[in-house]
Amino acid sequence: MKKWLCLFALMSLLLSGCGFHLQGDAEIPKQFQTMAFYSSDPYGSLSREIKKVLRENNVQIVNNDDKHNYPALKVIDDNMDKTTISIYPDGKSAEYQLTLMVNAQVIIAGSDIYPLTVKVFRTFFDNPASALAKSTEQYMIEQEMYSQAAIQLIGKLKSINMIEQKINTQ
Repeated sequence: MKKWLCLFALMSLLLSGCGFHLQGDAEIPKQFQTMAFYSSDPYGSLSREIKKVLRENNVQIVNNDDKHNYPALKVIDDNMDKTTISIYPDGKSAEYQLTLMVNAQVIIAGSDIYPLTVKVFRTFFDNPASALAKSTEQYMIEQEMYSQAAIQLIGKLKSINMIEQKINTQ
């Protein structure tokens, strides 16, 4: 038992010492701890996921009254595309590739506008024998894609912060 405890302690020290972070655990720069959020579909799946990820990272989302005092994340558009990538011998689609493309901007008052683009890909097998299960599975995959796109968008805030710091030091 003591041997396992020592091994666990050693692994914990090694992982924390090398800078290991869990996937999706974005470090939000202080500049973006308070933000405005805009979307043409504020109650859509993508907007809900982005707000959820922001809240999970302790980012305060401000009201529209205060929007000019804080950086803003604006979702310009999101597009879900479905492409056939394999077919059955009878010519029907057997497998699809779902592609979610999100275009957004980070607007920093008195500074600049930074465009962000995120693409998320997933494959989806079409089983014509189970139509209801197929539509449920596709819906679940799409929700997962929205969640992944939100995590990637928020993760890109760190790179914008580094660009801002370079500009401010010059």
